[in-house]
Amino acid sequence: MTWSLVGWIFIGLSAVLLLIFRFLLKERKAYPVRRFPAVHRLKTSRVSALERGMKRGVFIGHHLWSRSYPGLGLGAVSALPAFMDAESASDGGQRVLTSEGSFLMLARQIALGEYQGGFSKTLNDALSGLSLPGVSPLSFTAGMASELRSQPYGSLALFGNYGPEALLWTEALADQGEFVFAAAGSLSSQAVLFLSVRDLLMGEEVFTLPGLIEARAANEAGWLTEDILRLLLILMILVGAVLKMAGAL
Repeated sequence: MTWSLVGWIFIGLSAVLLLIFRFLLKERKAYPVRRFPAVHRLKTSRVSALERGMKRGVFIGHHLWSRSYPGLGLGAVSALPAFMDAESASDGGQRVLTSEGSFLMLARQIALGEYQGGFSKTLNDALSGLSLPGVSPLSFTAGMASELRSQPYGSLALFGNYGPEALLWTEALADQGEFVFAAAGSLSSQAVLFLSVRDLLMGEEVFTLPGLIEARAANEAGWLTEDILRLLLILMILVGAVLKMAGAL
């Protein structure tokens, strides 16, 4: 048996498990392993801010794509629809924030749920709730600091690709005693937020956010398959190590 064959076996097993668990979990989401209290507190803080008449901020990062962290922007976009329900937009207090114009255009299309012929006809009606405080990380930080001082934010969630400048936003909100949630994918953001943000997700947890915020059967099936394959891989490594020490390999 070659290593390439082992790889194909794992790929085939993954596909089979995904199909099986997708069918089994279609009617009920019964896989409670991936539960993060930080995500629950994020949901609670947004409800609390809505009831108190305060704004809820959702920052989706500085870039959709970057060479160092190519998947973070896409992960932020995939999590955005979970915040676009009618209740969140009812009072006009939700703000979707970014520092890139093209990224903001994409967020507008997601917020509207309408895109036809390469352009949304009601694009100009989507201005409320989407904000561009600055067109670079530094100018965004300056604009964001001013906005946090002038407008009462009860909840701020950080997603996507951002760096150490996020510490300034989180500290400004923490000084007011309000809630901050961060999904830190870059190493620099993890380093500065690790000791200052209580509700912090890092590493692979960042890419599970869409399913954590709004769980679906496909998410549950993927997590269960991932955990089974991870356990099998660990067992194979242990068995291989024992066989190697015994001289069988």
